[in-house]
Amino acid sequence: MKFMSTHTKIVATGLVFVFFSGCTWFKKKEAPSVSAVTGGPAAPGASLCSINGESVITEGEFLNNLNQMIQANPYFKGATAESLPKELQRKFFEQLTMQALIEKHSLKNNIEKDPEYIKAYNETEKLLKRSLMVQIFEKHIYDDLSIPENEMTKYFDENKSRFVKVAGGVLAMGARFENEAAANEFATKIKGDLEDFEKVAKATKSAKFRDFGRVSKEVKGMQYDAVPSPIKDAALSMSKLPGIDTVKTGGEFWVVKAWDKKDTVLFEMAEVKSHIEAILKNNKFKDVLEKRMKDLKDEFKIVVNEDYFKDKAAPAGSAGQVAANDAATQEAPKAATAA
Repeated sequence: MKFMSTHTKIVATGLVFVFFSGCTWFKKKEAPSVSAVTGGPAAPGASLCSINGESVITEGEFLNNLNQMIQANPYFKGATAESLPKELQRKFFEQLTMQALIEKHSLKNNIEKDPEYIKAYNETEKLLKRSLMVQIFEKHIYDDLSIPENEMTKYFDENKSRFVKVAGGVLAMGARFENEAAANEFATKIKGDLEDFEKVAKATKSAKFRDFGRVSKEVKGMQYDAVPSPIKDAALSMSKLPGIDTVKTGGEFWVVKAWDKKDTVLFEMAEVKSHIEAILKNNKFKDVLEKRMKDLKDEFKIVVNEDYFKDKAAPAGSAGQVAANDAATQEAPKAATAA
């Protein structure tokens, strides 16, 4: 089919997304049922639309379709069907109603006997059938994986600093200067009046103020730490708080103030055990899947037409060869100039 409505494309994309989502199932403690993934029989619910007395959209079917659309659309990342505004839900429902009307009309006019429909249906069925088989195959491998307790404990012990419950460290702020003399002058000026550090730094024309927030030596999850290491080290190493220190980082000089030291609180192993297990299972899954695929290649005879994927010289005078020659001719003067 050459023509496809925008909404139909979205729904179709949603179906492909669901079937090709691969290991996204494995990120959840429990995998969704096949019905939920395929948009199959919906859970019982009130009828939201009927045509000629026959219910065509139930509440469960509506929510299933809406959730598939949300999964396929990055703009709705993290949202749920219930969290969307009712106005948006209503617009989506109108599209489903339109589809139901078209379905009724098509069935009435024997669309299932139309050659174009039959061809498209068979191709789509083959695609979805293969995709679902891949999903189930991978899910079975994942579900059979088990992570020994000692492996989870070892991972936790080696990565404790990543599991921060309450960020510790010290609060820090700084004033940046282009030369050391200006930084030292500011440090001398502010040393006896640290309470007004921010106010004085912002009023000093040669300084640029920055609030670093609370800095610590622990890695906060997978977040990028934007505080330069020399500044962080200076703030954390001050023996007397509140205090200041002058630090050079790159070609800049910073006067750093630190205060309000707090200890970092980390999660206990029991609190993040399920998360660690999921990480290790995902890592292990890749290796097991690779081995299973190697076994399958040994079990089944595979013949690949490698010649199809080899670059072949285009015949002289062909459109491809003429285009290649033109490109080479245009590049020659550039190469000569560069030489």
